[in-house]
Amino acid sequence: MSEVKIVRMSTGEDVISTVDKDSVGNYTMKKPFVIVPTQSAPGQPVKLMLTPYMPYADDDKITISADKVVTSVRPKKDILDSYNQNTSSILTPNKELISETKIPTL
Repeated sequence: MSEVKIVRMSTGEDVISTVDKDSVGNYTMKKPFVIVPTQSAPGQPVKLMLTPYMPYADDDKITISADKVVTSVRPKKDILDSYNQNTSSILTPNKELISETKIPTL
């Protein structure tokens, strides 16, 4: 069953995606985005940004070997809502498309 997860890669990236695992534990990710923490200046709050994972690929699904995954967790509600908003195929007049998101500051 597909579920949106945040997957910590062995490279240190945190990837949010709809995830399926196969019989050997490999992860198939649909619409993956890297979560990038940003800070405009020292002492300023850290904000999170979503950026496409492998934006140059033509495939809409990416399979990651199980040995490249450190852990996977369910995202917090506000991060999940932002991911869903940015990956929805339903366009609404006030909706921003794939770009910086309105994920709350940490």
